[in-house]
Amino acid sequence: MKILLLHQLKIGNMKTVDLDFGRFEFYPDLVIGTINEGVHFNKILNETLRNNIVYHYGVHHPIGYISVRENNYSVDPMIHLENKKFDNLCIVAIVENRIYGMSSIALEAKFFKPGKLKSFISPEDALIWTNKQIENSIRNKELKYQLV
Repeated sequence: MKILLLHQLKIGNMKTVDLDFGRFEFYPDLVIGTINEGVHFNKILNETLRNNIVYHYGVHHPIGYISVRENNYSVDPMIHLENKKFDNLCIVAIVENRIYGMSSIALEAKFFKPGKLKSFISPEDALIWTNKQIENSIRNKELKYQLV
């Protein structure tokens, strides 16, 4: 898997999905999401997004999710208890450059898969990390199937 920078991603194979609560860009192995201003991202909205992801990728394709937090909105950290059961969601990267947003990310990480939710200031760093994690997940899945 070739690691792409954000400006290179815009050229690639991408589908944009606009939902009432945000805009989501579906790439071959990852989703980049931007939630709208003032939204409370809860279990219901999370389920709507997850259903769109399953519709697009299926249930077995490993993917990563990059949340670009450029708007002010709130997140129910309990969504990550549900998200960690979602096997093909390998990794979550959160791009946040506001100091007060960093503390909520630390709380959110406690509810997701250990070491698989991380915050970044730079979108490019988030993308590089996410691509590397997806690549590792695909490689591990292939090894697991070879051993069976």
